[in-house]
Amino acid sequence: MLWYKGWLETRLRLLVTFGVVIAFLYFMQTHAPHDMKPAAIAAITGVPKLSVIWICAFLAGSGIVTQPSFQATKGLHGSTLFTLALPVSRFRLLAIRAFLGWTESAVSIAVFCYGLRLLIPGLRAAVTTVAMTEFAATLIAAASVLYFVSVLLAIFLDDQWRIWGTMIVPFTYWWFSDRIRLPAFADILHAVGEGSPLITHAMPWPTIAFSLTLAAIFFVAALKIAQTREY
Repeated sequence: MLWYKGWLETRLRLLVTFGVVIAFLYFMQTHAPHDMKPAAIAAITGVPKLSVIWICAFLAGSGIVTQPSFQATKGLHGSTLFTLALPVSRFRLLAIRAFLGWTESAVSIAVFCYGLRLLIPGLRAAVTTVAMTEFAATLIAAASVLYFVSVLLAIFLDDQWRIWGTMIVPFTYWWFSDRIRLPAFADILHAVGEGSPLITHAMPWPTIAFSLTLAAIFFVAALKIAQTREY
């Protein structure tokens, strides 16, 4: 039932996400250069990297509370107290909703990445399927951090403020990383940029492990707050 409930809350958002992704893919197919030099590849693959921000903010949801399918709300939804009164733990409520949204986000990112390679002949000739798979996996791992930041924010912020908070976080991280030299394993932006598998032809495993660990920490923090918070 919880899986079905989460699907009802997210299906319209997922449909809109796919619609935006398809629109981006169509635009890039008609405007992409035929000669795929490294600079052109970096520019084209930069679009799904930026799209990660709104995909995570859009699909992360409102934690354990009930969420309208396509509306940023203020305060508690009318059926939230009923949801919290169900004979299931808050861990299960949060884990199912978070995993469902994460899966939808990962699928959206993968569709974007593979769609670029499928629809742009120059990119298909310059980038192998394995390289695009490695890039998509790296991007999904990096996006997991932002996604679970959004899950954490959903525990104590209204949906509209959660979305704004989620969008501010990556720009704040970029501002700090531009001024403070981060350890190589913690430089997530480098792992999906100059150090991505499309350029280095190698997986940034330390950064992927760091990203997934950080995402797990944010999820545990969200869970602890959800278990103790009074709604």
